[in-house]
Amino acid sequence: MINLSWSIGAALLIGVGLALLDVHLAISIPLGLLVGLALFVWLGRKTQEKLETIMAVVQKDIQAQKIDRAIEALKGGMRFKHQHIFVEAQLNSQIGMLYYIKKDHESALPYLKKGFLKHYIGACMQACIYYKRKDYAQMKSTMQDAVKANSKESIVYALFAYLLQQIKEPEEAIAIMQKGLKKIPDDEKLTANLILLQNQKKMKMKAYGELWLQFMLERPPRVMQGPPQHVRYSKKAMFR
Repeated sequence: MINLSWSIGAALLIGVGLALLDVHLAISIPLGLLVGLALFVWLGRKTQEKLETIMAVVQKDIQAQKIDRAIEALKGGMRFKHQHIFVEAQLNSQIGMLYYIKKDHESALPYLKKGFLKHYIGACMQACIYYKRKDYAQMKSTMQDAVKANSKESIVYALFAYLLQQIKEPEEAIAIMQKGLKKIPDDEKLTANLILLQNQKKMKMKAYGELWLQFMLERPPRVMQGPPQHVRYSKKAMFR
């Protein structure tokens, strides 16, 4: 990545330069690392600003129901894919999500597979595609990875359990919900659905609102007005 290379170069330049000037290594090395880190953060923020400009256009297109234009705008952002860590993966997740919302699973899957695993909505959509294709082994593998990477996200556990219940694996579904409650012990949605599973009743996912509806696994109670707020660029992920 370009920003990382510049930062490492700056750290080495400062560290080695000070060492050549007979500055003690206990000073030159930490100072070089500090300069490199500061430059990395600064360059990351500059890249983030460029991406936010693109995302502003994407959000307007989404609100106007112009999904194809939003996808093209995101693809245009790929010119920054070598600029900073996670940029390409995040854009892949966003593009894949929009294709999924269009119900174009053939186009969505390649992007989602190359997406950012911490982007849990994209990861879950990938698993949903495998579920709809009856590729249950890949579905489970994808959801297991999503759970590991997003251990504090309630919907990830709930969706995994829902899919397991749908393929007639209730014991595994209960185990996933119990795992989720160990990580998020006060989550009322997980608790309520775990009780339903234990009583051999169908899970109630509508409590998750549009977060659930976007997976399109059940008929929505009303026509969705557009892609939900989760179709966005994550600032924090750039600095993970």
